[in-house]
Amino acid sequence: MMEEHEGLHGASRPLTSTGKSLHSQYGSVAMLTDGATALADPLADPTETPEEEDASSEGFSCTKASRVQIFTFVCIALNNFIAFCSYSIVTPFFPGEALQRGASQLTVGFIIGIYAIVGLVAGPFFGKYLTSIGSRFMLISGLLLSGGCTVLFGFLQYTDGTTFIILCFAIRSIDALAVSASNTAGTAILTHAFPNNVATVMGTLEIFTGLGLMAGPPIGGFLYDAGGFKLPFLVVGGVLLCCGVCLWVLVPPQPDENEGEKKTGSLLSLLKLPVIIFTCGLGVVMASTISFLDPVLQPYLAKKYKYLTPTHMGLIFLLFSSVYAILAPLWGWMADKKKAMRFMMITGLVILTASTVMIGPSPLLTDYLNVLPKNKLWMNIVGLATLALGCGVAVSPIFNEMLCAASDAGMEDSFATNGLVSGLFNAGFSIGEFIGPTASSALVQKFGFPWATTALGGFTLSYAAVMVIFYICDYCCCAKRRHEGPSTEEENQRLLVN
Repeated sequence: MMEEHEGLHGASRPLTSTGKSLHSQYGSVAMLTDGATALADPLADPTETPEEEDASSEGFSCTKASRVQIFTFVCIALNNFIAFCSYSIVTPFFPGEALQRGASQLTVGFIIGIYAIVGLVAGPFFGKYLTSIGSRFMLISGLLLSGGCTVLFGFLQYTDGTTFIILCFAIRSIDALAVSASNTAGTAILTHAFPNNVATVMGTLEIFTGLGLMAGPPIGGFLYDAGGFKLPFLVVGGVLLCCGVCLWVLVPPQPDENEGEKKTGSLLSLLKLPVIIFTCGLGVVMASTISFLDPVLQPYLAKKYKYLTPTHMGLIFLLFSSVYAILAPLWGWMADKKKAMRFMMITGLVILTASTVMIGPSPLLTDYLNVLPKNKLWMNIVGLATLALGCGVAVSPIFNEMLCAASDAGMEDSFATNGLVSGLFNAGFSIGEFIGPTASSALVQKFGFPWATTALGGFTLSYAAVMVIFYICDYCCCAKRRHEGPSTEEENQRLLVN
Protein backbone atom coordinates (compact mmCIF):
# COMPACT_ATOMS: atom_id res chain seq x y z
CA MET A 1 0.00 0.00 0.00
CA MET A 2 1.30 3.42 -0.81
CA GLU A 3 1.80 6.09 1.80
CA GLU A 4 -0.31 9.18 1.11
CA HIS A 5 1.47 12.47 1.68
CA GLU A 6 -1.45 14.72 2.44
CA GLY A 7 -3.54 16.60 4.97
CA LEU A 8 -2.67 17.60 8.52
CA HIS A 9 -1.99 13.96 9.41
CA GLY A 10 -0.48 12.94 6.05
CA ALA A 11 3.15 12.04 5.60
CA SER A 12 5.09 9.74 3.34
CA ARG A 13 7.81 7.33 4.28
CA PRO A 14 11.37 8.65 4.33
CA LEU A 15 13.85 7.69 1.65
CA THR A 16 14.79 4.03 1.82
CA SER A 17 17.97 2.23 1.00
CA THR A 18 16.45 0.66 -2.11
CA GLY A 19 16.67 4.02 -3.86
CA LYS A 20 13.10 3.79 -5.19
CA SER A 21 11.06 6.96 -5.47
CA LEU A 22 7.72 6.75 -3.75
CA HIS A 23 5.75 9.10 -6.03
CA SER A 24 2.96 8.56 -3.54
CA GLN A 25 0.96 11.57 -4.61
CA TYR A 26 0.61 10.05 -8.10
CA GLY A 27 -0.32 6.53 -7.05
CA SER A 28 -2.94 4.63 -9.00
CA VAL A 29 -5.51 1.90 -8.54
CA ALA A 30 -4.27 -1.68 -8.87
CA MET A 31 -6.29 -4.92 -8.84
CA LEU A 32 -5.72 -7.34 -5.99
CA THR A 33 -5.87 -11.08 -6.50
CA ASP A 34 -9.29 -11.31 -4.87
CA GLY A 35 -10.80 -8.75 -7.17
CA ALA A 36 -10.66 -5.88 -4.65
CA THR A 37 -9.01 -2.60 -5.50
CA ALA A 38 -6.37 -0.71 -3.56
CA LEU A 39 -4.10 2.26 -4.02
CA ALA A 40 -0.66 1.12 -5.09
CA ASP A 41 2.72 2.68 -5.82
CA PRO A 42 3.32 2.28 -9.57
CA LEU A 43 7.05 1.97 -8.92
CA ALA A 44 6.72 -0.60 -6.15
CA ASP A 45 8.89 -3.67 -6.41
CA PRO A 46 6.56 -6.62 -7.19
CA THR A 47 9.09 -9.06 -5.71
CA GLU A 48 9.05 -7.39 -2.30
CA THR A 49 7.00 -9.33 0.22
CA PRO A 50 5.09 -7.81 3.16
CA GLU A 51 7.49 -9.49 5.55
CA GLU A 52 10.46 -7.81 3.88
CA GLU A 53 8.70 -4.46 3.97
CA ASP A 54 7.94 -4.85 7.67
CA ALA A 55 11.50 -5.82 8.39
CA SER A 56 12.83 -2.79 6.57
CA SER A 57 10.76 -0.46 8.74
CA GLU A 58 11.64 -1.87 12.15
CA GLY A 59 12.27 0.68 14.84
CA PHE A 60 15.62 2.09 15.80
CA SER A 61 17.31 -0.28 18.26
CA CYS A 62 20.91 -0.71 19.32
CA THR A 63 20.39 -4.48 19.59
CA LYS A 64 19.30 -4.68 15.94
CA ALA A 65 21.73 -2.12 14.52
CA SER A 66 25.00 -3.16 12.92
CA ARG A 67 28.37 -2.32 14.43
CA VAL A 68 28.95 0.37 11.79
CA GLN A 69 25.56 1.94 12.54
CA ILE A 70 26.29 2.00 16.28
CA PHE A 71 29.73 3.56 15.80
CA THR A 72 28.24 6.12 13.43
CA PHE A 73 25.51 7.12 15.84
CA VAL A 74 27.89 7.35 18.82
CA CYS A 75 30.29 9.59 16.89
CA ILE A 76 27.59 11.96 15.62
CA ALA A 77 26.03 12.08 19.09
CA LEU A 78 29.42 12.98 20.59
CA ASN A 79 29.83 15.70 17.97
CA ASN A 80 26.42 17.18 18.77
CA PHE A 81 26.99 17.11 22.52
CA ILE A 82 30.31 18.92 22.40
CA ALA A 83 29.29 21.41 19.70
CA PHE A 84 26.12 22.52 21.49
CA CYS A 85 27.88 22.60 24.84
CA SER A 86 30.38 25.00 23.29
CA TYR A 87 27.55 27.08 21.80
CA SER A 88 25.61 27.41 25.06
CA ILE A 89 28.39 28.15 27.56
CA VAL A 90 28.17 31.88 26.75
CA THR A 91 24.52 32.39 27.69
CA PRO A 92 24.97 33.01 31.46
CA PHE A 93 27.69 35.66 31.14
CA PHE A 94 28.58 36.83 27.60
CA PRO A 95 25.73 39.35 27.03
CA GLY A 96 26.59 41.12 30.28
CA GLU A 97 30.34 41.03 29.54
CA ALA A 98 29.82 42.42 26.04
CA LEU A 99 27.71 45.29 27.36
CA GLN A 100 30.42 46.14 29.89
CA ARG A 101 33.07 46.14 27.14
CA GLY A 102 31.31 48.80 25.08
CA ALA A 103 28.85 46.84 22.91
CA SER A 104 25.24 47.98 22.71
CA GLN A 105 22.32 45.60 23.17
CA LEU A 106 21.75 45.57 19.40
CA THR A 107 25.44 44.85 18.75
CA VAL A 108 25.28 41.89 21.14
CA GLY A 109 22.40 40.56 19.09
CA PHE A 110 24.42 40.93 15.87
CA ILE A 111 27.44 39.19 17.45
CA ILE A 112 25.26 36.22 18.29
CA GLY A 113 23.38 36.44 15.00
CA ILE A 114 26.47 36.52 12.72
CA TYR A 115 26.84 32.85 13.56
CA ALA A 116 23.65 32.22 11.62
CA ILE A 117 24.40 34.46 8.63
CA VAL A 118 27.49 32.42 7.84
CA GLY A 119 25.56 29.20 8.38
CA LEU A 120 22.87 30.35 5.97
CA VAL A 121 25.38 30.68 3.15
CA ALA A 122 27.58 27.75 4.12
CA GLY A 123 24.82 25.17 4.78
CA PRO A 124 23.54 24.77 1.18
CA PHE A 125 27.11 24.98 -0.16
CA PHE A 126 28.38 22.19 2.09
CA GLY A 127 25.22 20.18 1.39
CA LYS A 128 25.65 20.40 -2.38
CA TYR A 129 29.36 19.52 -2.36
CA LEU A 130 29.27 17.06 0.53
CA THR A 131 30.25 14.06 -1.57
CA SER A 132 32.93 16.02 -3.42
CA ILE A 133 34.61 17.19 -0.21
CA GLY A 134 33.94 13.98 1.71
CA SER A 135 31.47 13.70 4.60
CA ARG A 136 33.99 12.21 7.04
CA PHE A 137 36.62 14.86 6.31
CA MET A 138 34.00 17.64 6.56
CA LEU A 139 32.76 16.34 9.92
CA ILE A 140 36.16 16.03 11.58
CA SER A 141 37.82 19.15 10.14
CA GLY A 142 34.79 21.24 11.12
CA LEU A 143 34.99 20.06 14.72
CA LEU A 144 38.73 20.75 14.95
CA LEU A 145 38.37 24.24 13.49
CA SER A 146 35.53 25.02 15.87
CA GLY A 147 37.71 23.98 18.82
CA GLY A 148 40.48 26.32 17.71
CA CYS A 149 38.05 29.24 17.35
CA THR A 150 36.58 28.58 20.82
CA VAL A 151 40.05 28.75 22.39
CA LEU A 152 40.82 32.01 20.55
CA PHE A 153 37.56 33.55 21.72
CA GLY A 154 38.70 33.22 25.32
CA PHE A 155 41.61 35.60 24.67
CA LEU A 156 39.17 38.41 23.86
CA GLN A 157 39.31 38.97 27.61
CA TYR A 158 42.25 41.30 26.93
CA THR A 159 40.34 43.54 24.49
CA ASP A 160 37.69 46.25 24.82
CA GLY A 161 35.60 48.57 22.70
CA THR A 162 35.87 48.42 18.92
CA THR A 163 38.66 45.82 18.95
CA PHE A 164 36.56 43.49 21.07
CA ILE A 165 33.54 43.86 18.78
CA ILE A 166 35.49 43.31 15.52
CA LEU A 167 37.27 40.22 16.84
CA CYS A 168 33.98 38.80 18.16
CA PHE A 169 32.51 39.06 14.67
CA ALA A 170 35.61 37.59 12.99
CA ILE A 171 36.09 34.59 15.28
CA ARG A 172 32.40 33.71 15.47
CA SER A 173 32.15 33.86 11.67
CA ILE A 174 34.94 31.30 11.25
CA ASP A 175 33.48 29.18 14.03
CA ALA A 176 30.08 29.26 12.31
CA LEU A 177 31.68 28.06 9.06
CA ALA A 178 33.23 25.14 10.92
CA VAL A 179 30.06 24.19 12.78
CA SER A 180 27.98 24.39 9.59
CA ALA A 181 30.32 21.94 7.88
CA SER A 182 30.31 19.57 10.84
CA ASN A 183 26.52 19.64 11.33
CA THR A 184 25.72 19.21 7.63
CA ALA A 185 28.04 16.23 7.33
CA GLY A 186 26.87 14.67 10.59
CA THR A 187 23.18 14.86 9.70
CA ALA A 188 23.73 13.42 6.22
CA ILE A 189 25.86 10.56 7.58
CA LEU A 190 23.27 9.65 10.19
CA THR A 191 20.22 9.73 7.89
CA HIS A 192 22.07 7.59 5.36
CA ALA A 193 22.91 5.05 8.07
CA PHE A 194 19.29 4.85 9.33
CA PRO A 195 17.09 5.53 6.28
CA ASN A 196 13.89 3.94 7.66
CA ASN A 197 13.86 5.58 11.09
CA VAL A 198 14.96 9.14 10.39
CA ALA A 199 12.71 10.96 12.85
CA THR A 200 13.34 8.44 15.64
CA VAL A 201 17.10 8.62 15.20
CA MET A 202 17.04 12.41 14.95
CA GLY A 203 14.89 12.54 18.06
CA THR A 204 17.31 10.28 19.93
CA LEU A 205 20.17 12.44 18.70
CA GLU A 206 18.41 15.44 20.22
CA ILE A 207 19.05 13.89 23.64
CA PHE A 208 22.74 14.64 23.14
CA THR A 209 21.95 18.05 21.66
CA GLY A 210 19.87 18.74 24.74
CA LEU A 211 22.56 17.39 27.06
CA GLY A 212 25.06 19.74 25.42
CA LEU A 213 22.67 22.66 25.88
CA MET A 214 22.03 21.50 29.45
CA ALA A 215 25.67 21.16 30.37
CA GLY A 216 26.86 24.34 28.66
CA PRO A 217 25.19 27.07 30.78
CA PRO A 218 25.99 25.65 34.25
CA ILE A 219 29.52 24.75 33.16
CA GLY A 220 29.95 28.21 31.64
CA GLY A 221 28.57 29.91 34.73
CA PHE A 222 30.73 27.82 37.08
CA LEU A 223 33.93 28.32 35.08
CA TYR A 224 33.22 32.03 34.71
CA ASP A 225 32.80 32.37 38.49
CA ALA A 226 36.01 30.37 39.01
CA GLY A 227 38.33 31.90 36.40
CA GLY A 228 36.70 34.80 34.61
CA PHE A 229 35.91 35.30 30.91
CA LYS A 230 38.75 33.23 29.48
CA LEU A 231 38.45 29.94 31.39
CA PRO A 232 35.14 28.62 29.92
CA PHE A 233 36.41 29.01 26.35
CA LEU A 234 39.80 27.44 27.04
CA VAL A 235 38.27 24.39 28.72
CA VAL A 236 35.50 23.74 26.19
CA GLY A 237 37.75 24.57 23.22
CA GLY A 238 40.31 22.04 24.46
CA VAL A 239 37.60 19.39 24.77
CA LEU A 240 36.46 20.13 21.20
CA LEU A 241 39.99 19.60 19.89
CA CYS A 242 40.33 16.32 21.77
CA CYS A 243 36.95 15.12 20.45
CA GLY A 244 38.00 15.98 16.92
CA VAL A 245 40.95 13.62 17.29
CA CYS A 246 38.69 10.93 18.79
CA LEU A 247 36.26 11.18 15.86
CA TRP A 248 39.17 10.89 13.42
CA VAL A 249 39.91 7.51 15.00
CA LEU A 250 36.33 6.29 15.56
CA VAL A 251 34.26 7.47 12.59
CA PRO A 252 34.03 4.60 10.09
CA PRO A 253 34.62 5.17 6.36
CA GLN A 254 31.50 6.48 4.60
CA PRO A 255 29.86 5.27 1.35
CA ASP A 256 30.44 8.65 -0.32
CA GLU A 257 34.17 7.89 -0.37
CA ASN A 258 33.47 5.51 -3.26
CA GLU A 259 33.97 6.92 -6.71
CA GLY A 260 30.38 6.13 -7.63
CA GLU A 261 29.13 8.56 -5.01
CA LYS A 262 31.20 11.54 -6.17
CA LYS A 263 28.30 13.52 -7.55
CA THR A 264 26.22 16.48 -6.45
CA GLY A 265 22.45 16.79 -6.28
CA SER A 266 20.23 19.48 -7.76
CA LEU A 267 19.60 22.20 -5.21
CA LEU A 268 17.27 24.05 -7.59
CA SER A 269 15.03 21.00 -8.02
CA LEU A 270 14.64 20.74 -4.27
CA LEU A 271 13.84 24.44 -3.89
CA LYS A 272 11.03 24.16 -6.46
CA LEU A 273 9.02 21.97 -4.09
CA PRO A 274 6.43 23.96 -2.06
CA VAL A 275 6.63 21.49 0.83
CA ILE A 276 10.37 22.13 1.12
CA ILE A 277 9.87 25.91 1.15
CA PHE A 278 7.18 25.89 3.84
CA THR A 279 8.98 23.29 5.96
CA CYS A 280 12.23 25.27 5.78
CA GLY A 281 10.15 28.27 6.81
CA LEU A 282 9.07 26.35 9.88
CA GLY A 283 12.74 25.74 10.64
CA VAL A 284 13.30 29.50 10.43
CA VAL A 285 10.45 30.13 12.87
CA MET A 286 11.68 27.47 15.31
CA ALA A 287 15.27 28.69 15.30
CA SER A 288 14.09 32.29 15.68
CA THR A 289 12.04 31.32 18.72
CA ILE A 290 14.81 29.31 20.37
CA SER A 291 17.53 31.93 19.78
CA PHE A 292 15.25 34.90 20.51
CA LEU A 293 16.07 34.67 24.21
CA ASP A 294 19.86 34.26 23.92
CA PRO A 295 20.94 37.92 24.12
CA VAL A 296 18.05 39.27 26.23
CA LEU A 297 16.84 36.75 28.82
CA GLN A 298 19.94 36.83 31.01
CA PRO A 299 20.14 40.66 31.28
CA TYR A 300 16.38 40.86 31.86
CA LEU A 301 16.36 38.30 34.67
CA ALA A 302 19.53 39.74 36.24
CA LYS A 303 17.97 43.21 36.35
CA LYS A 304 14.56 42.06 37.58
CA TYR A 305 15.77 39.47 40.12
CA LYS A 306 19.02 40.87 41.47
CA TYR A 307 19.71 37.89 43.73
CA LEU A 308 20.40 35.59 40.74
CA THR A 309 24.08 34.65 40.17
CA PRO A 310 25.64 33.36 36.91
CA THR A 311 25.32 29.83 38.31
CA HIS A 312 21.60 30.42 38.92
CA MET A 313 21.29 31.67 35.36
CA GLY A 314 22.96 28.51 34.11
CA LEU A 315 20.46 26.37 36.02
CA ILE A 316 17.53 28.31 34.54
CA PHE A 317 18.83 27.69 31.03
CA LEU A 318 19.40 24.07 32.08
CA LEU A 319 15.65 23.66 32.54
CA PHE A 320 14.94 24.37 28.89
CA SER A 321 17.51 21.86 27.69
CA SER A 322 16.37 19.21 30.18
CA VAL A 323 12.75 19.25 29.07
CA TYR A 324 13.78 19.31 25.41
CA ALA A 325 16.24 16.42 25.71
CA ILE A 326 14.03 14.13 27.80
CA LEU A 327 11.02 14.34 25.48
CA ALA A 328 12.82 14.51 22.09
CA PRO A 329 12.96 10.70 21.50
CA LEU A 330 9.21 10.47 22.14
CA TRP A 331 8.43 13.12 19.54
CA GLY A 332 10.77 11.43 17.05
CA TRP A 333 9.09 8.07 17.59
CA MET A 334 5.67 9.65 17.05
CA ALA A 335 6.82 11.29 13.81
CA ASP A 336 8.12 7.95 12.48
CA LYS A 337 5.46 5.56 13.71
CA LYS A 338 2.29 7.58 14.10
CA LYS A 339 2.69 9.45 10.79
CA ALA A 340 1.40 12.64 12.38
CA MET A 341 4.23 14.93 11.31
CA ARG A 342 2.11 17.80 10.05
CA PHE A 343 -0.23 17.68 13.03
CA MET A 344 2.81 17.73 15.35
CA MET A 345 4.28 20.79 13.65
CA ILE A 346 1.05 22.78 13.94
CA THR A 347 0.57 21.70 17.57
CA GLY A 348 4.14 22.70 18.40
CA LEU A 349 3.59 26.19 17.02
CA VAL A 350 0.45 26.63 19.12
CA ILE A 351 2.33 25.52 22.28
CA LEU A 352 5.13 27.95 21.42
CA THR A 353 2.64 30.79 21.21
CA ALA A 354 1.36 29.99 24.70
CA SER A 355 4.89 29.76 26.10
CA THR A 356 6.11 33.10 24.73
CA VAL A 357 3.31 35.06 26.41
CA MET A 358 4.21 33.39 29.73
CA ILE A 359 7.96 34.01 29.63
CA GLY A 360 7.60 37.83 29.63
CA PRO A 361 4.97 37.56 30.87
CA SER A 362 2.89 39.44 28.29
CA PRO A 363 1.44 42.79 29.42
CA LEU A 364 -1.76 41.74 27.67
CA LEU A 365 -2.21 39.05 30.33
CA THR A 366 -0.73 40.89 33.33
CA ASP A 367 -1.89 44.51 32.91
CA TYR A 368 -5.02 44.28 30.76
CA LEU A 369 -6.59 40.91 31.56
CA ASN A 370 -4.92 40.38 34.96
CA VAL A 371 -4.73 36.60 34.55
CA LEU A 372 -0.97 36.14 35.15
CA PRO A 373 1.31 37.40 37.95
CA LYS A 374 3.75 40.11 36.87
CA ASN A 375 6.85 39.79 39.07
CA LYS A 376 7.16 36.08 39.82
CA LEU A 377 10.25 34.13 38.76
CA TRP A 378 8.27 30.88 38.64
CA MET A 379 6.13 32.27 35.81
CA ASN A 380 9.23 32.91 33.69
CA ILE A 381 10.43 29.38 34.48
CA VAL A 382 7.09 27.76 33.56
CA GLY A 383 7.10 29.68 30.29
CA LEU A 384 10.63 28.48 29.52
CA ALA A 385 9.69 24.85 30.20
CA THR A 386 6.61 25.15 27.98
CA LEU A 387 8.80 26.65 25.25
CA ALA A 388 11.02 23.56 25.37
CA LEU A 389 7.96 21.32 25.08
CA GLY A 390 6.67 23.16 22.01
CA CYS A 391 10.09 23.20 20.35
CA GLY A 392 10.45 19.43 20.68
CA VAL A 393 7.02 18.73 19.19
CA ALA A 394 7.55 21.02 16.19
CA VAL A 395 11.24 20.39 15.43
CA SER A 396 11.31 16.57 15.47
CA PRO A 397 9.30 16.00 12.24
CA ILE A 398 10.96 18.72 10.12
CA PHE A 399 13.84 16.72 8.65
CA ASN A 400 11.66 13.70 7.99
CA GLU A 401 9.07 15.86 6.21
CA MET A 402 11.79 17.28 3.94
CA LEU A 403 13.08 13.80 3.08
CA CYS A 404 9.52 12.71 2.27
CA ALA A 405 9.12 15.67 -0.08
CA ALA A 406 12.39 14.82 -1.86
CA SER A 407 11.31 11.19 -2.19
CA ASP A 408 7.89 12.10 -3.56
CA ALA A 409 9.56 14.35 -6.14
CA GLY A 410 11.51 11.36 -7.47
CA MET A 411 14.95 12.24 -6.10
CA GLU A 412 17.08 9.14 -5.57
CA ASP A 413 18.22 7.91 -2.19
CA SER A 414 21.91 8.85 -2.05
CA PHE A 415 24.43 10.76 -0.02
CA ALA A 416 24.03 13.64 -2.46
CA THR A 417 20.29 13.94 -1.72
CA ASN A 418 20.83 13.56 2.03
CA GLY A 419 23.49 16.25 1.85
CA LEU A 420 21.17 18.66 0.02
CA VAL A 421 18.36 18.15 2.52
CA SER A 422 20.79 18.46 5.43
CA GLY A 423 22.22 21.68 4.00
CA LEU A 424 18.78 23.25 3.50
CA PHE A 425 17.70 22.09 6.96
CA ASN A 426 20.70 23.76 8.57
CA ALA A 427 20.35 26.86 6.36
CA GLY A 428 16.75 27.33 7.49
CA PHE A 429 17.80 27.14 11.11
CA SER A 430 20.66 29.54 10.41
CA ILE A 431 18.26 32.16 9.09
CA GLY A 432 16.22 31.85 12.25
CA GLU A 433 19.29 31.97 14.46
CA PHE A 434 20.11 35.34 12.90
CA ILE A 435 16.57 36.75 12.95
CA GLY A 436 15.94 35.68 16.56
CA PRO A 437 18.79 37.46 18.41
CA THR A 438 18.73 40.49 16.12
CA ALA A 439 14.98 41.01 16.40
CA SER A 440 14.92 40.38 20.15
CA SER A 441 17.72 42.88 20.78
CA ALA A 442 16.00 45.56 18.70
CA LEU A 443 12.56 44.91 20.21
CA VAL A 444 13.81 44.81 23.80
CA GLN A 445 15.80 48.00 23.30
CA LYS A 446 12.69 49.76 21.93
CA PHE A 447 9.74 48.20 23.80
CA GLY A 448 11.13 46.10 26.64
CA PHE A 449 11.30 42.34 27.20
CA PRO A 450 7.60 41.58 27.97
CA TRP A 451 6.31 43.25 24.79
CA ALA A 452 9.12 41.66 22.74
CA THR A 453 8.06 38.15 23.76
CA THR A 454 4.44 39.09 23.06
CA ALA A 455 5.44 39.99 19.49
CA LEU A 456 7.24 36.64 19.20
CA GLY A 457 4.01 34.87 20.18
CA GLY A 458 2.14 36.70 17.45
CA PHE A 459 4.82 35.64 14.96
CA THR A 460 4.55 31.92 15.82
CA LEU A 461 0.74 31.99 15.79
CA SER A 462 0.71 33.69 12.38
CA TYR A 463 2.97 31.05 10.87
CA ALA A 464 0.79 28.30 12.34
CA ALA A 465 -2.13 29.80 10.40
CA VAL A 466 -0.03 29.92 7.22
CA MET A 467 0.93 26.25 7.60
CA VAL A 468 -2.70 25.20 8.15
CA ILE A 469 -3.76 26.99 4.95
CA PHE A 470 -0.92 25.40 2.99
CA TYR A 471 -1.72 21.89 4.24
CA ILE A 472 -5.39 22.30 3.35
CA CYS A 473 -4.43 23.40 -0.17
CA ASP A 474 -1.95 20.53 -0.47
CA TYR A 475 -4.63 18.06 0.65
CA CYS A 476 -7.04 19.35 -1.99
CA CYS A 477 -4.39 19.10 -4.72
CA CYS A 478 -3.52 15.53 -3.69
CA ALA A 479 -7.18 14.53 -3.73
CA LYS A 480 -7.57 15.95 -7.23
CA ARG A 481 -4.53 14.06 -8.54
CA ARG A 482 -5.77 10.78 -7.05
CA HIS A 483 -9.14 11.30 -8.67
CA GLU A 484 -7.57 11.97 -12.08
CA GLY A 485 -5.36 8.87 -11.86
CA PRO A 486 -2.37 8.24 -14.15
CA SER A 487 -1.91 10.82 -16.87
CA THR A 488 0.88 9.34 -19.01
CA GLU A 489 1.28 6.24 -21.12
CA GLU A 490 4.36 5.29 -19.12
CA GLU A 491 2.38 5.16 -15.88
CA ASN A 492 -0.31 3.02 -17.54
CA GLN A 493 2.32 0.55 -18.73
CA ARG A 494 3.74 0.29 -15.21
CA LEU A 495 0.29 -0.53 -13.88
CA LEU A 496 -0.15 -3.30 -16.46
CA VAL A 497 3.21 -4.79 -15.57
CA ASN A 498 2.41 -4.78 -11.84
